[in-house]
Amino acid sequence: MASSPSEAIRGEDIDRALLKWEPKVWRNNRRIFARPETGHNEKLASSLWASLLEESGFNVQMPFHGMETSFFAAVGSGPAKYVLLAEYDALPDIGHGCGHNLSGAISVLAALALGDLSGIEGEVRVIGTPAEESGGSKVILAESGVMDDVDLAAMIHCGNATVVPFRSLAIDAQRFAFEGGESSDALMFFLHCLDMIRDNPPEGVSIHGIVRHGQGAEVDLYIRAPERDLLERITGRVNRCAEGASKATGSSLGYDRFEPSFENMLPNDAAEKFLERLFILEGEKLSAEVGYGGSSDIGNISHRCPAVHPFLSITEKPVALHSREFALATITPLARKKLLSGARVLARLGAKVLVDQPFRDSLRISFDRSK
Repeated sequence: MASSPSEAIRGEDIDRALLKWEPKVWRNNRRIFARPETGHNEKLASSLWASLLEESGFNVQMPFHGMETSFFAAVGSGPAKYVLLAEYDALPDIGHGCGHNLSGAISVLAALALGDLSGIEGEVRVIGTPAEESGGSKVILAESGVMDDVDLAAMIHCGNATVVPFRSLAIDAQRFAFEGGESSDALMFFLHCLDMIRDNPPEGVSIHGIVRHGQGAEVDLYIRAPERDLLERITGRVNRCAEGASKATGSSLGYDRFEPSFENMLPNDAAEKFLERLFILEGEKLSAEVGYGGSSDIGNISHRCPAVHPFLSITEKPVALHSREFALATITPLARKKLLSGARVLARLGAKVLVDQPFRDSLRISFDRSK
């Protein structure tokens, strides 16, 4: 990966590389769709992407950070570092209703195109990130420090609209278990207290739960808020409600996190403005709304390095996410077109990161301001 920086960002060079690898990437997308694998069980998906990247010249390490279905692939060298995150886990019973098969394909295709370019003095990395739906491998990666030297981490999520500023919510997943005494009464008391919090919550706060009955009475809660500080205040109120219910009924109380905590997604104005230009060049109609809602482990990455997580429309009309219908939308002719356009956006973004020091500086400034 040498030569002059100006050559690296020529659109025709990127297009040529994308078209070279697109048939193999699309074939893998369909294979992963046909054999959906849930979190940390994605043996086929991870091996398909790792093998293809290795075939193209990437150095591949797998497993990665103790996760059997995670991988780390890298090509090139130099001070600039651009990371593409690849998801590929499916939902139980539904399959790829969140579109991770296509999302991962977009990241891998962009990386393959960048790996073929001459004129880039920097490192392109692809990290396979299993279990976004159930456990959040990006939490482990963020805590490991592997993202701390990265200029930009990027991926595209599939959806019904193209949205660049995506703001996922911070989330705590807590299990409350009441045992002994009047445990069922304690649970009802607790749920009534939660209703009072939910009746008039601060903006952006939500609490959802699943009641489980065993020897005692248990409830799993997902508590979301736009920022960590607010989330901790709400979680504190929830904990006090549980403690009060326990004392009032003579029940013992145990609580712990049953899934890792996800951080809110930090903005990066410099990256998002450039992304908007790239999507417009692809003919995408950008949604005027900020994508605000849900939670994702990429939020944890965004607290360690500059990161972006735009949504790309892959449907002609709205289709419910986390549904079999949305899974089918990832293998349509339109989805194949969006594979190419999404990968082109990520590849052009990566070329900009790798050859443009002032742009990298602006990414870091935006990152520092957002914290």
